[in-house]
Amino acid sequence: MYPEDLAASLGRLFEHSPVFSGEDLLVDLVANPRAGGFTRRAYARLRKEELGRLEAEAAALPRRSGGVRIRLHRTERCGHAADIARAIVAEARGDRPGTRRLLLTAGGDGTSLETTSVLADLSPEERERFALLRLPFGTGNDGSEGRSLDVCLGRLLGPASAVPRRAIRVIPNPLGGKLPMYSFNIASIGLDAYVCDMTNRLKTAFPGDSYKFWVDVASVFYELAWPLAPLGVRATDSRGRLCAAFRETCLLFAFGASGNRQYGANKPILPDKDNACVVFSMPLLKKLAFKDRIASGGHRSLGGDVVRLFSAERVVFDYGRGILLQRDGEVTELSPQDFPLTMELTEPCYNVLEPEQGAVR
Repeated sequence: MYPEDLAASLGRLFEHSPVFSGEDLLVDLVANPRAGGFTRRAYARLRKEELGRLEAEAAALPRRSGGVRIRLHRTERCGHAADIARAIVAEARGDRPGTRRLLLTAGGDGTSLETTSVLADLSPEERERFALLRLPFGTGNDGSEGRSLDVCLGRLLGPASAVPRRAIRVIPNPLGGKLPMYSFNIASIGLDAYVCDMTNRLKTAFPGDSYKFWVDVASVFYELAWPLAPLGVRATDSRGRLCAAFRETCLLFAFGASGNRQYGANKPILPDKDNACVVFSMPLLKKLAFKDRIASGGHRSLGGDVVRLFSAERVVFDYGRGILLQRDGEVTELSPQDFPLTMELTEPCYNVLEPEQGAVR
């Protein structure tokens, strides 16, 4: 399957889509042709089957009122999705009044992260011109609007609107030289970032989902590669009240844009309403015994001395060693100079195309 095939199918869907009906709509598709949904046979076959079902459903609907134009942008390198998004934003400043923009991504979590980060930096006035829809064309797809095209593109076949979403802003100590960064699903430090790093490295030689393999390996080797030290944590709620404060040796700390979030190809690291999770250090045999329960969302059954879940708006970390940071599958190496490091929830800063409440296809 090729990005051109997806763009052609989208054209047939939008001929009958009621989304932003009566308005001039410009759809930009940012596609990574090396993503698993295009290059891996089983994934590509599944995406084709989903598109076929959606096109058949769309054909039974009335034709769309209002103009629509679809443009395909193929990424060629790391960072290219962000460059494409910036060019689209610059072009949109010259749009005539009433033009609506819909930005679609078709790639992995990296393509989604780059594109969404550009939209999150827009002014409120510019932001209102855009709605975003992230399609599951990677192997993990934790940052997409669903794990199937039936879910993601199905919202084009009924009433839908642009809904504002919050993000996570990650702010390293300026003395370390790193700029603030965004995460739109989960930001974390520690063992799971190591797993993501090893998974990303393996993908260059062996495309596919090796996350489960690296979870098993990391349980044994992580502390040899990245020796642990006490992590200072100070978390506050939306009113600035202290909701957690400790200094403990930790395996990982995960912070979500909300609770009920997954990463690592559907692993529920935030299994309920709480958006912060810390897993404390433990002996090797205990790690091996508990890793599957944590990977399947059974955190609450392990007790507070193993895993702690809570809700926070802002978390400040203090750490005296280097450690890895994970943002939606992208990994950054932090040095001691990057601390104190802050993770905080933003105000709504980008818009996602969502089915209207009560809409039935």
